[in-house]
Amino acid sequence: MPQHDYVLANQSGASFRADLNNALAAISSQNSGAAEPSVTYAYMPWADTTNGLFKIRNAANSGWITLYQLDGEWSTIALEDGTAAAPSLYFKDSGTDTGAYSPGADQFAIATGGVQRVNFNGSTEVVFNDGGADVDFRIEGDTKADLFKVDAGTDAVSIDGAFSVTGNATVESLNGGPLAGARNRIINGDFSVAQRGTSFVSGANNNDAYTLDRWYILSDGNDAIDVTQETSTVPTNQKYGIALDVETANKKFGIAQIIENVNCVGLTGNTVTLSFKAKVSSTTKLDNVKAAIVAWSGTADTVTSDIISAWGTEGTDPTLIANATYENTPANLNVTTGYATYSISAPIDTASISNIVVFIWSDVTDTTAGDFLYITDVQLEPGSVATPFERRSYGDELARCQRYYETGTAVLAGYSQTGLTNITNVFWKQNKRATPTLGYAAIFTANVSINDIRQPTADQAEWYSAVTANGGFVWKGTYTASAEL
Repeated sequence: MPQHDYVLANQSGASFRADLNNALAAISSQNSGAAEPSVTYAYMPWADTTNGLFKIRNAANSGWITLYQLDGEWSTIALEDGTAAAPSLYFKDSGTDTGAYSPGADQFAIATGGVQRVNFNGSTEVVFNDGGADVDFRIEGDTKADLFKVDAGTDAVSIDGAFSVTGNATVESLNGGPLAGARNRIINGDFSVAQRGTSFVSGANNNDAYTLDRWYILSDGNDAIDVTQETSTVPTNQKYGIALDVETANKKFGIAQIIENVNCVGLTGNTVTLSFKAKVSSTTKLDNVKAAIVAWSGTADTVTSDIISAWGTEGTDPTLIANATYENTPANLNVTTGYATYSISAPIDTASISNIVVFIWSDVTDTTAGDFLYITDVQLEPGSVATPFERRSYGDELARCQRYYETGTAVLAGYSQTGLTNITNVFWKQNKRATPTLGYAAIFTANVSINDIRQPTADQAEWYSAVTANGGFVWKGTYTASAEL
């Protein structure tokens, strides 16, 4: 192929004409050849026949820029990678900082105003607004301007302007995933059920004593805290919480709940998240509140409820008993004087797990009597993201609690003869987890000398009364049936 140095030397007429024709041939063939021209100039074209590429010399006359391929019916244009500030393909009237470029191998990006807006990153991902600019993303429908919108300024996603998500959310499936309901394995997480009473002081507030349904005290000694069902110091639009009032200064204390083995299915072997709302009356003393997810690897549903072997010094996590293991590394949650949501996540991976215990406590040993720790909306759920608290109906929550504990009134009455024993079956409001421990007390009796409860099972018990006189008899009393873990 003809190439030329484009220098026409002084020579005879015929030689000059041949030299000029060679120069014109080189021009018309774009300096085509298997090798680059021996003499090059800035912006000089070259049809590289060896590689089938059309090239142009750079401005410094120091190298070649490939423009496109020469083989095939259609030419392929080859561009420099470029940058967001200087895309290799830009549009004349939009400025040199708006166009397409490649930020790396197997990547294609679009920039406007010198800022990357979208990056197609090989087979890995497609990223919009990778630089985190305050630029919204919007999909318009037939009649809806904001059918789908990502508001970068508020970090929120909205659909049709009605459904909005701000922050983290996990949706595996509307029918089978976390948002399908029944994701909270804690019972009475909002402390609305209080069958034993609403206040626990002077003996009812001992270490390892149950208080508001399903929750029991863990404390360094007895009478460390009074426990109350809180109804005034609660989050906005909330009705209940639990108040832990320091009674004995300089003691660690907390609350715990044991998850029954059957309710741990789907949690063991996976990552779970514990979340709750909390506040303190003052951060002067109650300045180190922690939470833990504890695995029990002993026999299922025979958990030693007092899981603390030694409380330890301030800031040191309590030592757990045998068969109990922290699944997370407890840390100060920095609870303040205003309600906020706190969460921890951990894989439940201790070998041979049979039960899970949720434990929230103050890790301080210089407390002052009269300080309060308030807690509500406790939730334990599958996954690594804390979702909004699952608020079940009061009737549903009460029924769940009555599987473990219930109280009520029973009456045995009728006509009988002296010396006869009368028996009636009393069925529990909810079948118990196991055969319950019973307690009872008479409210009113007439013409009976013996009354007690016998032969309890998980679903009922038998009530006995011995008649002392012919005619009518009555025994009325209260009872408790506890199958707590």
